[in-house]
Amino acid sequence: MSAIAWVAGRLLNYEEAQLDSAGWPNGTGIFETIKTVNAQPWALSRHMRRALNSARRNDQPFPNEELIRSAVAETIAANPHPIGRLRLLFGLDGSFCVTHQQYVEINALANLGIRHLSEEVSVPLEKRYPYTRNLQIVAEAKSAGFDDYVLVNREGFVTETAIANLVFQLDGEWITPPLSDGVLPGVMRALLVEKAGVIVRQIHANLLNEIKSGFVVSSLKIAQPIGRIGDRILQISPESEQMRAEFAATALATSVG
Repeated sequence: MSAIAWVAGRLLNYEEAQLDSAGWPNGTGIFETIKTVNAQPWALSRHMRRALNSARRNDQPFPNEELIRSAVAETIAANPHPIGRLRLLFGLDGSFCVTHQQYVEINALANLGIRHLSEEVSVPLEKRYPYTRNLQIVAEAKSAGFDDYVLVNREGFVTETAIANLVFQLDGEWITPPLSDGVLPGVMRALLVEKAGVIVRQIHANLLNEIKSGFVVSSLKIAQPIGRIGDRILQISPESEQMRAEFAATALATSVG
């Protein structure tokens, strides 16, 4: 059965919808990626709010909430998966598309390299497609034997990975870099700051050698433990496993809706 997308009020296969095999359309716009479990999207309201704020900043047309929720329900019903990756795509031209693909949970530890950025890093207020640059960084990381890179801005401060936020254990605290250092305001990151006691604090690259444990954080991965940063092995301690369970519980308790 071919994948079905919701486009302009119709359910179409990817070829008819002019999407590539990964579900990306032509053109430019903003997008949100959302985890679904048993047909329930996690944190849908938060993702819609972030997308709406992005659209307002760009004077971009934006569909009403009733239409978005209806399109989401139709798309999930047409592409049923126990665990899925829901994507909402809002074109700068006013187009709106929804896709829902299978998502396979990642059980492996994250293996991260370190990449110092030479270009100026602006604060990424929204997720934009084409997503080519981010996916290219991931591909380069994989070619170097890593899953992704810890990105360091020109001032020497840790930002995020190419596709996710970061949370580290440092000096007995769980911390995440500030948005002002070039960090996307991730939905899961916000939940952990609001509900799970994660502290926002600058992290200079020199401190990477002092990090005890860490997680790659995103709406899909929730909190993937980091096994290695560069040549350094991180701890998977009972404390970090307990924190991971707390992060997962926070996501579950606050994300449906």
